[in-house]
Order: sequence, then C-alpha cells, then structure tokens
Amino acid sequence: MIARLRHEEAGITVLPVLAVVMLISAIGFGLVGVMNTDITHSTIQGTVSHAQFIAHAGLQEAIVRLKANPLYRTAAYPAGVAGTGFGGGGGQFWMWVEDYAEDTVTITVRGRGTIAGRTAFAEIRAIALVGPPITFGLFGVSTIMSSGANSRTYLAPWRPSGPGVPRGPNMGSFFDINFQDTGSRLNAVSETSPDSVTLRDGTFDDWELFGFTSRPAYDPNDPLPWILGVYGDIVKAQPDTGGILHSCTPPTNFACLTVQNGSDDIATMYELREDENLGHVYMSRVRRRMLPVSTLDPVPIEAEASANTANSGVNAAAGIPHANALYTADEFHCLLAYVEANPGTVVSGTVYVTGDVQIGGNLRIGCNGGRARPTSLEAEFILTDGTLAIEGNLTMETNSTLTIQHDIYNPDPAIADAARREIAIALFPGAGANSWGRLIMEGGAQQKLVADGLIYTADGMDIGSQALIDLIGAMYHNSPDNTRASFDSNNATTVIRYDPLAGSRLGSASGIGVTILSWQQLR
Repeated sequence: MIARLRHEEAGITVLPVLAVVMLISAIGFGLVGVMNTDITHSTIQGTVSHAQFIAHAGLQEAIVRLKANPLYRTAAYPAGVAGTGFGGGGGQFWMWVEDYAEDTVTITVRGRGTIAGRTAFAEIRAIALVGPPITFGLFGVSTIMSSGANSRTYLAPWRPSGPGVPRGPNMGSFFDINFQDTGSRLNAVSETSPDSVTLRDGTFDDWELFGFTSRPAYDPNDPLPWILGVYGDIVKAQPDTGGILHSCTPPTNFACLTVQNGSDDIATMYELREDENLGHVYMSRVRRRMLPVSTLDPVPIEAEASANTANSGVNAAAGIPHANALYTADEFHCLLAYVEANPGTVVSGTVYVTGDVQIGGNLRIGCNGGRARPTSLEAEFILTDGTLAIEGNLTMETNSTLTIQHDIYNPDPAIADAARREIAIALFPGAGANSWGRLIMEGGAQQKLVADGLIYTADGMDIGSQALIDLIGAMYHNSPDNTRASFDSNNATTVIRYDPLAGSRLGSASGIGVTILSWQQLR
C-alpha cells in the first residue's frame, strides 16, 4: 500500500516540472523573438543613421569643392549626377549644388548606406553663403577712400545682358569706406545730363556700362531711387580670423562707413544719401559680412618670369645679361629706356622685378656698361599678355600710361577663360624701408592704366587727379597695418568692369568663406 502511494506521488511530481519547463521555454522563445525584432530594428536604424552620416559627409564635400571654386555648380536637382563612394560597403552620396540667391547656393545631398544587407537612403538640403573678397570689384583691407568733387567711380559688370543682369559688383573693406567729399560720384549714371567715359574699346554713355540701352529715368533727389537695385553692395566686412574694434560710433568689429572726418558709422543707403548728403553715391544696400583675408603667392609668379625667355632679344639689346624676365630695378629701368629709344619694341609674358619701379619720367641709371646718367624712360609702356610683378612700389609718373591686356575675347572659351584668370599687376613688399608694395598714379589728363585681370597690391593704391583706370577684372588691396588707405581716388575716374574669374588665384589661410545658413532633413 505504502509502495503504491509512493509510486503515484512520483508520477504527480512530473507535471509541475513539465509545466515549469514549458513556461521557461515559452519565455525563452518570446525573448528570442523580442531580441530578433530589436536586432532588426537596430539594423534598420543603424542603416538609416549610416545613410544620414553619408549625406552629411556629402555636404562637407560640397563645402570643400565650393571653397576650392566658389563657382562650382552641378545640374539641378534631381537630375542625374555622378555618385561618390564613401566608407566602403556600398556607401555612396550624390550632390546637387545650384544657385539660390545672391551669394548663396542650395546644396542637396542624397546618401546611401548599407548594413547587413539592408540599404537605406537619406536626403538633406542646405542653404549656404558663398563668397570671398574675390567676388568684389573693389576690396581693401584698409580704407577705401574717395576724395574730391570730381572723383568718378563706376563699378559695373563686364558684358551685361540688361540692366542689373548681372548686378554691379560689390565694394568692401575690413577697415573703413570713407567719402571725403559730398560731391564724389559712385555709379552716378547721367543724373541730370548725359555723361560718358572713353575706354579702350570706345566712348560710352555711362548707362551703357550697366546694360541700359537708353538713359534711365530716375529722380537723383530720391534717397532710395529704383536704380539702386542695378548696383552691388557696400560691404562692411570682418575677417573670419577675428576682427579689431574700430573707433567709429558705435564701435564695431566690422568695417565702418563714414563721411569726411566724421566718426558716425552709417548703416543704410538712406542715411548715406539723405542724412549725410551723399546724393551722388549709388549702391544697392549696406550690409555686413564675415570674410577670409586673401593673399597672393609670389612664388608661382616668380617661377613664370624665370621661365619667360620671350624677351631675351630685347634683354640683350638693352644690355641685360640674362634671357629670362627676372629683373633688378636697374635692369628693368634699362629695359624701359631701350623701349623708349626704340618705338615698337614688344615686351611680353610675366615680368618679375625686385625693387621700386618707375614708368615715365627720367631716372639716373647706367645701362650697357655705361656710367649712370639721367635717362628717359618709356612713358607709354605696354606689356603684352603678361603680368607685371614687383617687390616694391610702382610709380606711374605724371601723364604716363600702362597697358596690360590678355586674350579675354578669344572665341575659344577655354583660352578666354584662362586669360580671364591672369594677373595684371601684383605688388609685394620689397627690401627697402618704404618699399611697401604700393601703386602710385601721379595723375594728369593723359594718365591711363588699362588692364585685364586682377590688380593686387600689398599696400594699396593712390590715384591722382584726372587719371583714368580702365579695368576689366577686379582689385584687391592688402595693408600691413591700416596706416595708409588701400584705395584713394583723388579727383580721378575709375571704371571697373567686373569679371568674376579675375580673382581666381587669390588664396587665404582659411579658404573661401562658405557658411551654412540653414539645413533640413528631406528624408
């Protein structure tokens, strides 16, 4: 009896054990299912995140390309563009860079990521501000100054297709834009009567510079006439490496905009034209921008001159004992003396001079082994398809002329584009105490500077009374300490027909400024 009861009890204990085993198994299978679902979700999330990271990498790549070339553009989204591999494992991104508005672009990037056989896509879109000082027709690290009631400056586009198409170029400074005389004219297009300018390619009614086919009708007494929209901006800039606090009122790290010797910082075109009585100044608006400081590297230019033997015959005739275009100041002045004595002599290619240079007038020099004596220098110097680079100052004596043109009108676009990127004048600091790298035009009714490309100075530029500048390109004037104006036009006429390719060889420590203004996740 007892044995039978024990046997029955032994059978009963199996049931709880089985129940426990089944419960544990059910829990285990459930956990495995949950873990599998979590792994699946994690893989999907990881793949999506991977795609987003790749899209952001594509955005950075677009920024790098814009820094290298601010004119970089692609086909419009969503047209087919070439993909770029990223990170292996099938990672790839596609970029679209399109014009959005003035100085801004739209960057759209699609990223594709693959993890554990799963593929996901992500798209982002950003609005970026692009543009270094090379987008300016005239930029000065120090003061941009206009002096005298007879000063005329036109900042126009090259080859406009219509009024404001494109707009005129910007003018800016890191330090100050100053108008010393309320009579100074900036883009004052035939205000009360027709006005004209005589340039290398003919005499033009000034409104033609901006794409007008007839004289525009506007009220010059209106503080904000409609014609302002045709022109560029006055840009009060601050270096992206950190600015200094300027002494205008109120104090600012951006450049000041001032009139005469006043310290008030003018904020708008209305204030400038109406309150400060600068009614002959026409620009679209006044704005602030943070920009990189640009420089020009002399080494490649010096190498070009070293390789330039196109003037070897002229060198030999002028008593210069080498074939290349690397000259001391005395050698270059002997070259100018030879050109003066032998009309029709052609000088071409990149020329690099060490020491201060004078064009026109007389100078005491010794050439061809002779003793030093007063010698007449060429006063109408033409440099054909070249660059005049100088370690020191360049002084154009009264009524002298300098012409440096490139093949910018060549019907072959590749040749023309290369010519448009050339440098006309590059002035660097020299060894002398006062050899700052400054361009000085002494003035005179016959004085002209005609050039294609970039005019770059390490210290700035003075333009004397009645002188004329006829430039297709752009100007960038550096300054070591802001003690001298970067650009000082004193009753002179300056016509800059801005070419956006002219500043292509400028560089900066921080690169071209590209700032992301906003971005959004598309998917």
